[in-house]
Amino acid sequence: MRKKRVIKKTDFFILCLQGFCIAFNVASIAAIVPAVAKDFGISSFIVGRINWAYMLPYGLVALVYGPLTRLFENKYIAFYSLLLFSVFSFLSGCAVNYQQLFIFRLLVGAFAAATTPLVLIYIADHAHEERRGKFVGLFFSATFVADLIGLFLSGIIPWRAMFFIPSGLGLLAAVLTLKYFPRTLSGKGITSSRYMEALREPAIFKVFAYIFIISILYHGVRQWLGVYFAQELGLKQFFVSIILTVSSLAGIFGEALGGHFADKKGRVATLKMGVLLMVAAIAMLIFARSLAALFILMLFWGFGWTLNHAGLSTFLTDLDKRFIKEISSLNSSVRFLAGGLGVVIGGVVLQESFIAGFVIYGVLLLAMFLFTRKILLGR
Repeated sequence: MRKKRVIKKTDFFILCLQGFCIAFNVASIAAIVPAVAKDFGISSFIVGRINWAYMLPYGLVALVYGPLTRLFENKYIAFYSLLLFSVFSFLSGCAVNYQQLFIFRLLVGAFAAATTPLVLIYIADHAHEERRGKFVGLFFSATFVADLIGLFLSGIIPWRAMFFIPSGLGLLAAVLTLKYFPRTLSGKGITSSRYMEALREPAIFKVFAYIFIISILYHGVRQWLGVYFAQELGLKQFFVSIILTVSSLAGIFGEALGGHFADKKGRVATLKMGVLLMVAAIAMLIFARSLAALFILMLFWGFGWTLNHAGLSTFLTDLDKRFIKEISSLNSSVRFLAGGLGVVIGGVVLQESFIAGFVIYGVLLLAMFLFTRKILLGR
């Protein structure tokens, strides 16, 4: 059996920086939707489509990157994807109308999709099974630090700057990746992928069925909370951003602790704990009106989602290593395709009634909690 190599601190720092730059404005987009809509003079529900404009191409193109590492060095895949991510993020900030912004977000999503599959492949290849949760959790904690900073800034700086900042960060990450990241995970000249073969494995199919469902439910609520706080509760942009910032603050600790719990308490127990917190948050959100209550509920919501996310991501690194490249790409693909679909469905459901929609999503999340072990382990 091939001995696992050690993950160097400098290499891991570069991986975290890559995740940081692509995550910087993903969450904050939900917060700036009302501001963009006002600037362009159109409905928030129309502008809200830029959420799935990013997520759907992300989910589709992510399928390319894992198998691509069999042909090219991952440092070069990362470099070019980050460089193009930077270019189209900059153009997003320069958009003069909604149509341009929509198109540029499509392209940003396609190139941002490389990072997470490459990182998970690297961790699965280099970290011991008992320490993978630690690295997975820390990496995703870095992405939630980016979420936190992005959400906070979205309430105090012009919305266009929310695209210029990740553009600059992406360029920095690209340069550091090219200059310092090791040549690793080189391919063997094999271009074919084995997605269908991987999904025929029951353990792999079950976990991605679970990821698909939980992602639809989470993003169906999460990406419309900014509209709910602004439109239904009458909160100003600053408070919308601050409340959503709390969710990302919780996520920083949720990812790190989720990775730790996944190693110590078990993968399934960790992600069940996360879903239960999400159920509690959405149930109480129906009645919450004060800022203090909303802050607390967003802590529950963010902490719950990231516990679940870290547990699932670590679970993936334990699956059949023959398909680790496909598994890593499928993780991003399924999460973002399902997330984009969830945003579309959430827009339809919540546009009719936010409260009724929250009830529906709460019941479905409760069902996920009850059947998590059955879905993943068949018992």
